[in-house]
Amino acid sequence: MTGRTWATKFATKHRFGSRKRKPPNIRKASRPSRNVPAPEPASDTVDVSPNTPQAVTALCSSADNTPHVDAFSDACLPAAPRGCAATPADSTAAVTEVNSESVVPAPTSTGTENEPCSRNSRTIQVHLEPEFISSEELNVTAATVRESLCSVPATERKFRLTADGGSSAAADSDEFLLVQISALNSLLSKTLCHQCFQPAIEVVPETRLGLAVKMTLRCSACGAAEAQWSSPREEGSRAFEVNLRSVQAIKSIGKGATALTDFWSVMNVSYRGLHQKTFQGHLKAKFGPAANKSATNVCADAAEAVKGIYTDMDPTYTKNITVIYDGTWMTRGHSSHIGVGAVIEFYSGLVLDFVVLSNYCHGCTLGPKPGDSNYNEWRQTHQCQKNTDVKSGKMEVEAALVLFRRSLEKYDLRYTTIVCDGDCRTYWTLCEDRTYGFIQFTKEDCVNHVEKRMGTNLRSVVAKSDRDQPLGGRGGLTQDLIKRLTSYYGQALRGSDNVQDMQRAVMATFHHITSTDEEPHHELCPAGPTSWCRHRAAEAKDEPQPAHKYKLKPHVAAAMLPVFKRLSEPQLLERCKGKKTQNASESLHSVIWSIMPKDKHASLIAVETAVSEAVCRFNSGTLRAYREFCTSLGVQPAGHGLRRAAEKDALRKKRAQKAHEDKQNKSKKKRDRPDTTNYKAGGF
Repeated sequence: MTGRTWATKFATKHRFGSRKRKPPNIRKASRPSRNVPAPEPASDTVDVSPNTPQAVTALCSSADNTPHVDAFSDACLPAAPRGCAATPADSTAAVTEVNSESVVPAPTSTGTENEPCSRNSRTIQVHLEPEFISSEELNVTAATVRESLCSVPATERKFRLTADGGSSAAADSDEFLLVQISALNSLLSKTLCHQCFQPAIEVVPETRLGLAVKMTLRCSACGAAEAQWSSPREEGSRAFEVNLRSVQAIKSIGKGATALTDFWSVMNVSYRGLHQKTFQGHLKAKFGPAANKSATNVCADAAEAVKGIYTDMDPTYTKNITVIYDGTWMTRGHSSHIGVGAVIEFYSGLVLDFVVLSNYCHGCTLGPKPGDSNYNEWRQTHQCQKNTDVKSGKMEVEAALVLFRRSLEKYDLRYTTIVCDGDCRTYWTLCEDRTYGFIQFTKEDCVNHVEKRMGTNLRSVVAKSDRDQPLGGRGGLTQDLIKRLTSYYGQALRGSDNVQDMQRAVMATFHHITSTDEEPHHELCPAGPTSWCRHRAAEAKDEPQPAHKYKLKPHVAAAMLPVFKRLSEPQLLERCKGKKTQNASESLHSVIWSIMPKDKHASLIAVETAVSEAVCRFNSGTLRAYREFCTSLGVQPAGHGLRRAAEKDALRKKRAQKAHEDKQNKSKKKRDRPDTTNYKAGGF
């Protein structure tokens, strides 16, 4: 031990473990005394609460413009539970910026010396004080937002939400004129030639490419000639502007190449407006992509507007929204080759997404088959019109899977509450697919579709009745009585938000209709002098009971009872509590098939173009739809086209406003019925 040095001695492992002993010449850093006050951060402490102007200054004052935020920030706050919403806009933040000189330097990894931190580095400590909102306040806020949306017509509401603030594309002031050649030559006959100075100028039409004509200005005296096309070509393309505008015009009114040719031939402009191949080429190469691009822009604006609405209704908004989903087909029946599915947000009425499916390609049917000599060459240039293998009956379900699966990627939204018709296949398919993982779907039925079930079921019962005991005719279910019962059933669905009250109202209708003078059953009818039941009203007024109007036979009442019981089940009425309808979806379908009539054959691209234009019109009006389409197509919007589009939007808003006012006045009359309890004939 005498020959060992200090380095050898203290490098030896400890006998009780592997811990090294510290050399005596290295002192342990002593902690500052608790009695010594900590240095105050003087001018380096800045209050950068959101309401103070120093907030931006402090964040940008560091040398590297990258402040170090304390771990206690809003990113570390737990998510507020449902019913308790933390409102970041109302929360207060106390942010303290401390200079590095007042911070004890952290030990480095060497263990020998502590290197001081950079003098330019700063630390920002953020302390948030969130405010919480109760579930009652959330319900009141959501009801206020929904009421404000319902206070205006649907057309005006959609125009406000998707207003683009005007378009940067200037209107084309260069107009097209229909001029007769003889009238033009009569005018030019008074013009002198620039070479021989003789009045012998005339226009001679030569080459025709669609509606574009190559005009030659020729002098009959000296033979001088100049040529010019009657329409400019599209920039970067060989297509003429007049041909593109003619295709756009004929498609906007729901017609095709044949109608275009017939129109211009009768007008004596051209015996063939556009060749069928040229028309289809423009449709595939230009109009299809342009319509898709314009619809994408409009739907993206609609998605942003929807996010704003749900944020206003619920600060804890978590991407879940209520949508209307419905499908429609190109032709009636179950043999349609083309189907359309569209998703519409319920409260705003804006279309968010759509898809067109086709299980048939006419080109594949007529083209060469595999094994033919020219099949490979044809296959390389062929644009197939078939994008699904499902039959027409399953197209609605297939379209729903496509739309719902891409909602998060496309718009960062989840369509969790679905307003559907009576068909449950779409709902159950989405539940089995588990599109959003553990997040479940909620199905709500359209009240209008459920109301129609009453008439459909009663008519079915009458049709299946025996000849010995018919259910129709006198003393049975006539068509007028079925219509009345259907209307009463709809009023029962819309009259209350409580399932038990709705069920009571439905069964009250049945017992009221089937009551007779011998067996009255008005226990479920509402009591009081203002009751819709004359018998309960007479009972409240101490008046004699009136005679029963409907005298249905006992076997008719027995046949009606299962229908009323089935349509008053709590599960069905629970899905009707929201009183939601698919009116927006039906309105969209009418716009689509007004542009693309169902009685005409059309390809997938033609239907996609029509649906895209219909969605733009439905969401933003004809004016913006025309602007978006022209911008995507690469042509300037026509001045007359913009004027006509604005006129159509004004007429649409006027009709919608009138319908909205009539609906409000009708409901107001029902609420403000005169009180006739104290009425006396001749008394004033």
